[in-house]
Amino acid sequence: MKQKQAGLLQAYDGFFARPDLIWVELNRDVVELATAIRVRHGLRTPDALQAASCLQLGETHRFMTGDATFQRVAGLQVEYLN
Repeated sequence: MKQKQAGLLQAYDGFFARPDLIWVELNRDVVELATAIRVRHGLRTPDALQAASCLQLGETHRFMTGDATFQRVAGLQVEYLN
């Protein structure tokens, strides 16, 4: 927005408006799991919250990332994007 890239903003809006996108509520279970992930694996708080949110969805969901550190999180189905 600072750089006035309307096309990029529209692309993000389109992504977040997808009907197949699942929103995970940041509830107590997610926060507690994120805390455990942060302690065990040394992830930063935002990263631990993302991993915990994905884990709450179950084993069939994949976590897509370019950050290899997520592969340390047990049970997280990581799809590494280079």
